[in-house]
Amino acid sequence: MTHYYGNHCFSSDFSDRESSHRGAEITPGQPPVNSWEHQLDRLLKTIPHIVWQANGDGAVTYLNRAWEEYTGVAPTAALDFGYLESVHPEDRARFPWRSGQTVSLDSSYEIELRLRTRSGIYRWNLAKFSRVPTLGDGVLEWVGTYTDIDEIKQIQEWREAEPTSLKSLRDSKARETTENWNATSVAKKAQQQHLEVVERFTNLLHQPARSVCELFQAIADAVVETIAEAQFCLVALPDCDDNHSLLLSAVTGAEKFAGGKTLYVQDALLSQAFATGKSQLSSQESGAEVPAAGAVAIESLPTGRLGVLAIGNWQDSQAIDDATMQLLGAIGRQAAMAIHNARAIEINQKQELLLDLQNQLLLRQQAELEKQSCLIQQQKLQLLEAAKLKSQFLRTMSHELRTPMNAIIGFSQLLLRQDKQLLTPQQRDFVGRIFNNGKNLLVLINDILDISKMETCGTKLEIAEFDLAQLVIATALEFGNQVTDKNLSLSVSVCLQERLIVHDQSRLRQLLVNLISNAIKFTHQGNIGISVRELTFDRLIINVTDTGIGISEADLPHIFDKFHQADRTTSRQYPGIGLGLAISASLAQMMNSTLTVESQVGKGSTFRIELPRKMN
Repeated sequence: MTHYYGNHCFSSDFSDRESSHRGAEITPGQPPVNSWEHQLDRLLKTIPHIVWQANGDGAVTYLNRAWEEYTGVAPTAALDFGYLESVHPEDRARFPWRSGQTVSLDSSYEIELRLRTRSGIYRWNLAKFSRVPTLGDGVLEWVGTYTDIDEIKQIQEWREAEPTSLKSLRDSKARETTENWNATSVAKKAQQQHLEVVERFTNLLHQPARSVCELFQAIADAVVETIAEAQFCLVALPDCDDNHSLLLSAVTGAEKFAGGKTLYVQDALLSQAFATGKSQLSSQESGAEVPAAGAVAIESLPTGRLGVLAIGNWQDSQAIDDATMQLLGAIGRQAAMAIHNARAIEINQKQELLLDLQNQLLLRQQAELEKQSCLIQQQKLQLLEAAKLKSQFLRTMSHELRTPMNAIIGFSQLLLRQDKQLLTPQQRDFVGRIFNNGKNLLVLINDILDISKMETCGTKLEIAEFDLAQLVIATALEFGNQVTDKNLSLSVSVCLQERLIVHDQSRLRQLLVNLISNAIKFTHQGNIGISVRELTFDRLIINVTDTGIGISEADLPHIFDKFHQADRTTSRQYPGIGLGLAISASLAQMMNSTLTVESQVGKGSTFRIELPRKMN
């Protein structure tokens, strides 16, 4: 596998996990300013030994200049696990993170290994390292050094045969090695002090929840408290209306500006730090009312650049140095994360407040809906009670009306059956009209009585076996006189393999009567046909077809509604109150049947009953 870092490439037999780049803040070709690795490089640039830093898995995140001077490999090419290319293959497994041995935070480690130098030869080095916590998140990292001990190893091998003249050389090398280790210890101590300062700053920010504005002032206070050289601290953020302008959001140490001194660090210092993201250092000029000051960007990889953090000192022109700026840069990254988190918390709080308001509104709406639902339920009960009372009234009135109507029809029929000599032609015509209108009125009363029964207590079916063909033919014959009077033809066609069915005979007859009488009423010429056939063995179809006036498309969807009539005028041609088809549809539904219609205006209609052979 071949890996590329910047303009360098090398071949490796390591796994992809070991070869992947792990969080190095120095990107190939252009290290970011103020990265922790760059800070260590500047801080330890005078140390002639190799200083390195790695994450918990052993992936190197920092190497100082001594590495390139010793191995000839650029630090960017040795990041992650690229440094293993310079380690002798037999010595690579000696690192604790590769050997699988258990490591602890309190232990220090020393191993001897061979590193390849610029000339291509391997020399013995002593690797001394230990684990330390990183800034803020508690993750452990490795920090250590490489020291060339190749000559010491040779001296140890030659020790028993060592000439006396070489003893002084050995002692000199030993002293040199000791001095190098001491220098490394000093560097580690300085690094540890920086870590402690940043940790202290982080702890000062981890106070009870505060607003973003309060956090700005807390950051300024914590900087002055943790950095001894800082007499004052400024926090500047971009103007909401103009992102290119900076506004002071917090100031600590304002009393240091007494005596007419201006309460700001030079605009160029702040603006340059924010525009470039690079730390800016300004020394105090003699006689000028400007302090020694430094400014860094408040930024991190997750948050981006949020503002500027500046510190200064009036008394000591050398108080703000490179080491202090490196520390301020680390604090700036911690401040960026704190500001980012505080803003996220404020956004969440606002969202929670909005959700609470929405929930309260929903609760009020729900209560209102429940109130309306209760009102609707009450109105529904009132309507049902009113409908029940109406049906009871109609049923009672129908019974009361049927008694005198039966008498009127009966006596009229008796008069018509008397000898023609007893009544004059005009009298017979009057009695005939009384008889016909009485029968029509009786049909209306029966319809009202049927519909009221269906609405209130329903209709009880009487299931029995009977001959369907005989029922259809007998029902059709009842209308013989009406068909003859209107000069119409009536035909019946029955095509059944099995004529017996199990149904309510009287209700099926009533349904047929309604359909046939409707066909006769609305047909003035032509014929009326009744056909019975089997759709399947278990399903039957009865069609009643006429050549009457037909039904318009607008009226077809409502033809089975109660009290619906195509002609609703008071001077309509056809009598009735629009209950016949509604009763027929209800009867079909009660008998587990369906009633449908097909019609064209001027061409007639076909009513189709589809019913089961046996009712359950």
